[in-house]
Amino acid sequence: MKRPLEPSAEGRGRIVGITDGVFAIALTLIVLEIRVPSHEAVRSESELLAAVLALAPRFLTYALSFLTLTIFWFGQQAQHSLIAKSDRRLATLNLSFLAFIALLPFSTDLLADFLEFRIAVLVYWLNLLMLGATLFASWWYADRNGMLAQDVDAETKRVVYQRIVKAQILWAIGTALCLITPLASIAFILLVQLIYAAALRGSLLRKIIG
Repeated sequence: MKRPLEPSAEGRGRIVGITDGVFAIALTLIVLEIRVPSHEAVRSESELLAAVLALAPRFLTYALSFLTLTIFWFGQQAQHSLIAKSDRRLATLNLSFLAFIALLPFSTDLLADFLEFRIAVLVYWLNLLMLGATLFASWWYADRNGMLAQDVDAETKRVVYQRIVKAQILWAIGTALCLITPLASIAFILLVQLIYAAALRGSLLRKIIG
C-alpha cells in the first residue's frame, strides 16, 4: 500500500498540470490592468493620444511581468523535465511557488500605479525574491530526496542552482538602484529580463536545429 508521502510519478504529473493553469491565469490578469481610455473623456485625436501615452507605465510593467512569467515558466518546466517523481512536501513547495506567481498581477498593478515610489519597486522585487526562493527550495528538496531523473548529472544540478542564484543577485542589484531613482531600477530589471528571455530563445533554437 502506497503511503501518502511516498514519491510517485503521478504526483509530479499533477503538479505539471496545475502549473500551466496558474501561469495562464496570471498572464491574462496582467494584461487586463491595461484599460482602454473612457470614451467620455476623449473628444479629439490629441486627447486620445494623450490618454494612450498616459498608459505607458502600464505597458512598461506589463512587458516586465510578461517576461518575468515567461522566464519562471521556462525555469519550472525545465525543472519538471528533470524531476521524475514528487511527494506531498515537494507539491507544497511547488504550490508555494505558484502562490507567488498568482500574486504577480497585484505587484505589477502596484508598480504601474506608483512607478515613482521605491516601496512599489521593493514590493515587486520581494515577489521576485519569493519566486526564486521557492523555485530553489523545490529543486533542493527534489535533489536531496532522490526525486531527480536517473540521467541528471552533477553538472546539470549545479547549473540549475547557479541560474536561480544569478538571477536573484541581478534583480537585487537592480532593486538597489531605486536608491538613485525607481526608474533606473525598473530599467535594469527589464534589461535583465530581456537578456534571460533572449538566452531562453537561443537555447530553444539550438534544441530545434540540433
